[in-house]
Amino acid sequence: MIRRFLTSQLFVSTRFVSQYYSKKKILVPSRLGVTPGNQHLQVNLFDDENKQSLGRMSLNEAQKLAKFRELILVLFDESHDPPDVRLMTGKNLAHIRDETRANKKRELSNEKIADFALRLRPHIADKDLLTKLANAKAAYAKGCSIRFSLDFGHSIDEKETEKLAARADDQKAFLARLKPHLEEFPKVHTNSKSVRSIILIVPSKLLAEKSTKKTDKSADVQQGEAAEEESKSIDIEDKNINISRNIRRKSV
Repeated sequence: MIRRFLTSQLFVSTRFVSQYYSKKKILVPSRLGVTPGNQHLQVNLFDDENKQSLGRMSLNEAQKLAKFRELILVLFDESHDPPDVRLMTGKNLAHIRDETRANKKRELSNEKIADFALRLRPHIADKDLLTKLANAKAAYAKGCSIRFSLDFGHSIDEKETEKLAARADDQKAFLARLKPHLEEFPKVHTNSKSVRSIILIVPSKLLAEKSTKKTDKSADVQQGEAAEEESKSIDIEDKNINISRNIRRKSV
């Protein structure tokens, strides 16, 4: 009986450690249940209502304080050791859970950039072309990267020079037709080009925004370094002038 009791208590305690001390950030703050197997474990308690830290204590003590204040014991961040636990009202807990989910979805949507594929043929009607281009622009506005696949038909043998020349003219004419519409995108580059098809890629605007942020940061760093170098050179020049003046005075 004693061995069975100790085994069950060890299992409960280990389960708590693996669940709340896994060093992984939880998706959303959640209500923390206190059991005989985990009540002795230490946590950092924060009073969300009064915005103050209550220090480090056992879960059992934190639960007593929560009952006395008629608040909920919430596991807020388990990546710390000991984990962060808060005293919160049910209304605040619901609000912060919704806010955390919304931020997480926003982060995931920014990380995963979808591709919008568009297949076009040179003899497409103007109305259909405008419809497809409108769909592409709408997808680009949402952060998608656009892939234009211009299909010109079957392959042509190298010996058939006249057909190859005609195909090249068709490609030039179709690209000239698309040019006014493609100029509405900030950047378009050719991914591949052959007798049968031409692949054009429009990078996602999210990538463009990230690259501009990086360039702005690097420019600020370079400006700061240049200013430091300039100030150092001015200091050196001032020192040299003072030294030369002292030498002249001594010689006089």
